Amino acid sequence: MKDIITVLIILSSITAFNSSYATVQSADHANPMVSGMNLTEQGTHLYDAAADGKPKLEAQLAVDELKSMGAHHVILTPRATMTNPKGNDIVPIISAAQRSEERNRYKRLIDYIHGQGMTVGIRPIFFVVKPDGTFPYREQQPDGKMKIWWHGNIQPSDPNRWFDSFKAYLDIYLLITKLNHVEEFTLGAELYSMTVGIEDQWKAFPYGFPGQWLNLLHYARKKLDATTRIMYDINFTDDVSDSGGLSASGGEFERWRYRLVDLAHPTKPDELVIWNDLVSFWKELDAVGIDMYRSLASPQDTIPGEYDSLVKFLRIRSDEFANQMDTTMASIEAVTGMHQFAYFKETGFRSIDNGFIDPFDYETGTGHYNPLHQAAAYQAIFESFWAPHFDWFGGGAFWDTGVDPGRNLGIGDTGFSPIGKIETTRVIQNIFQFKF
Repeated sequence: MKDIITVLIILSSITAFNSSYATVQSADHANPMVSGMNLTEQGTHLYDAAADGKPKLEAQLAVDELKSMGAHHVILTPRATMTNPKGNDIVPIISAAQRSEERNRYKRLIDYIHGQGMTVGIRPIFFVVKPDGTFPYREQQPDGKMKIWWHGNIQPSDPNRWFDSFKAYLDIYLLITKLNHVEEFTLGAELYSMTVGIEDQWKAFPYGFPGQWLNLLHYARKKLDATTRIMYDINFTDDVSDSGGLSASGGEFERWRYRLVDLAHPTKPDELVIWNDLVSFWKELDAVGIDMYRSLASPQDTIPGEYDSLVKFLRIRSDEFANQMDTTMASIEAVTGMHQFAYFKETGFRSIDNGFIDPFDYETGTGHYNPLHQAAAYQAIFESFWAPHFDWFGGGAFWDTGVDPGRNLGIGDTGFSPIGKIETTRVIQNIFQFKF
């Protein structure tokens, strides 16, 4: 009984907060407000939909759950692997022999999603894996330290060949996007070393390859409908960068700010070309995606036990991050002259004790089930980012719901999915219903 009363108090608090902001209206954004969720494949649990009149497949049932929460946008995430962080080849999970059937599966599911009155995004991603296909990819360095390789810090030995392979991977899903009139296509996600560079880790290419990305963007424009929104997704994490002698957290997003703002208008001709390419890429994107994985507390903190107090506590950090994003977006606009639009393409928290600390950790199955901590984290993010009505912010898509029903188990499930978790579902419903 005590648990039921606690939940009712929390839900009442959430509803009251949402009502207090109900009169906030949106400015006339050039891009639509986004209320979405990433829907992910895993193993044999693939995107597909049954023919009319046939029992629904698991992907359709997941879409139905998202619609019931108020989602209007579903992001599909094709997958590939890179088995050597210094290699040059992106290998799609689905083999060439299965390509025709994959196109048919995507068509069936996209038609179903569109039939529910929802829009679709396609977001090809890849993972750096060991030769046996497992990850994370850990490698001991000469100094004895352990390095974790991931898609954000790769160092291809032949960058031109890598971009050729990456383009071939994108081609598969550019075609699916075109054929099915998909509303959004993501050109790349969290490819930190390849976009703006990580000079302390890859000194050979300290500025990344913005010219290559600009070429990819122009290529995609020619392939897609004029109405398809093309984006690149920038991670916003706790990673610290050395920006001109000063350390600053924010991962790839902070490095974009440093490159565009602090290093604006370089005098060296080769650096000016690179900077101009990065500016053009930023300006020509239809919107910028943000993969928001910031810790809302530290392991040393004393975590409040009462829900409203916990939300207030978590907002200290989430407000800080919102202010950082707002300042960064305004600073970039001042330099580029472009009022760019951004929304979350990923942000999520596992339903475990203190899941708001290091939320980017992959699902390991560890942790004690705690849906209240998950709900409080989402509530704090909502209050910090949605409620203030930033003129650059357009909502978000959360991470994630699986096609695999075993990843949407509800009560007792310690993963990211909100399905079946009353407290978290109510928060997300209120976010999706929020009027900008």
